[in-house]
Amino acid sequence: MISTPGVYIPLGSDGYELCHPVDPADFERIDVLINGTTRQANWKPIQMQMIREDEGKKLLPSDSPWLGSNALIFRSSVLDVLGALLQQYGEVLPLSCPGVDLWIYNPTNVIDALDESSSSVLRFDNGRIMMIERYAFRPNIIAENEIFKIPSLRVSPTFVSHRFVERWKKSGLTGLEFKKVWTAQKF
Repeated sequence: MISTPGVYIPLGSDGYELCHPVDPADFERIDVLINGTTRQANWKPIQMQMIREDEGKKLLPSDSPWLGSNALIFRSSVLDVLGALLQQYGEVLPLSCPGVDLWIYNPTNVIDALDESSSSVLRFDNGRIMMIERYAFRPNIIAENEIFKIPSLRVSPTFVSHRFVERWKKSGLTGLEFKKVWTAQKF
């Protein structure tokens, strides 16, 4: 299946493994740390746990056990196939999880690509963006960016291009689906 040009947000595939912090407070810590600021030099692996069963149903193995679109988790199978691309747009930081080698992806390519006037946004009273209901991007800014975050949100999802989606699908990697959030007129 060919992906059409545009911008996508990764989502966890239904029925696949999840990965959560052992300490619930680390959910917020991850939101704060995985924000596009380089962390490699002082990174301390966060204790994580695999969730392989949900409501009595066994979950399928995933190359990207789901945590959230703002903080993608990868197994070494993803790094083997997409490691160079991931490193081009961010950093891959180790996690601590018994019996599994896992990494969290911190996209350091934070670009002011959101076209706020063409997007549909909800704002806090102070004017800061609370939520984006419909995304619009500036094509000239995102044209060659395969992975990025935006500075407009405190916790930005990871955005990927159709080229990234195609590489993921062609590689046979599992655990992620991709929701198109914007279609480019010209890419």
